[in-house]
Amino acid sequence: MRQLQWSPELELPKVPRVVALGAFDGVHLGHAQTIQAMRSLAHQDRVEAAILTFDPSPREFQNGVRQPGRRLTTRDEQFFYLRRLGVDLVIVFEFPGEIHTVEPEDFIRDVLVGQVNAIEVTASETHRFGHKGRGDVEMLRRFGSELGFGVEILRPLLLGGERVSSTRIRNLLDAGEVTEAGALLGRPYAIYAPVVSGRGVGSELGFPTANLSIAPEKILPHDGVYAGLAGAVREGDFSAIEQPRAAAINVGVAPTVREGERIVEVHLVGEQCDLRGAALKVEFLRWLREEQRFDSLYALRQQIRADVEQVRETAEEPPAEAFSEFDRVCATDYVVRRPGWE
Repeated sequence: MRQLQWSPELELPKVPRVVALGAFDGVHLGHAQTIQAMRSLAHQDRVEAAILTFDPSPREFQNGVRQPGRRLTTRDEQFFYLRRLGVDLVIVFEFPGEIHTVEPEDFIRDVLVGQVNAIEVTASETHRFGHKGRGDVEMLRRFGSELGFGVEILRPLLLGGERVSSTRIRNLLDAGEVTEAGALLGRPYAIYAPVVSGRGVGSELGFPTANLSIAPEKILPHDGVYAGLAGAVREGDFSAIEQPRAAAINVGVAPTVREGERIVEVHLVGEQCDLRGAALKVEFLRWLREEQRFDSLYALRQQIRADVEQVRETAEEPPAEAFSEFDRVCATDYVVRRPGWE
């Protein structure tokens, strides 16, 4: 998969392309449906499958100011999942940037048709584009008829009677509802991060932890303790953990032993190993409890022991079927609406 930064001077080989439009933060099941439709059209016509997206996403801005810690996927994570879905080309528009001021009519004529050579365009029915978001799917249809490209507009994917969206997933993570968020992603919500030195308090308590350096744009679930899986991966490798271990994950400020910025600490259950210099993939499976301040280190140790037991029990349960849905979509060449999808 090729990744290119857009500019007005960008020159691409004049080959026909099927194009999907969107921010694609999280690359959730709704996004996967859009990309799968694009990929199916591209395979039928034997042309390239291309994504036009933004970095950062316009949704990260409030009153013109970018908000940290609101992305479901870093740029590298996003590219990894798009590659798994069979995308050939990703063109990234910097936001805010020159594209922010382009009128939607000019975007269609000059960029979508002129530069990208789109013969088919797919998008969700809520997609907006162009200066001040004036462009919509009806405009795409009108210009498609005029300029000779097809338009495939997909109705939103519904799960649990509600639209699957990045905003809905962010709200679930803000509430600590990681199981529900994972169902919308089609895989557990995950972070990939290098291990950094901590204060060694976990080791003193008998439960050594790996402290993680989290990308500033990455959203963290609500402060609390979670059951999950974790394992060492090569930095930049976002594939499945080769040897996953049950993990007790703490997100927060660890109020019993310190106060300060939010951190993520991970205790791998079982035989300990040296993780210095490693990168971890951490998957959030289930919420256990709120983070809390204890009156003594003894009380904290007893609670951690109980948390670890819950983590073991969670790891022994069969994996939720919903957490495999993204893998199934990646392996399918045509749009399939699963039971429960509306």
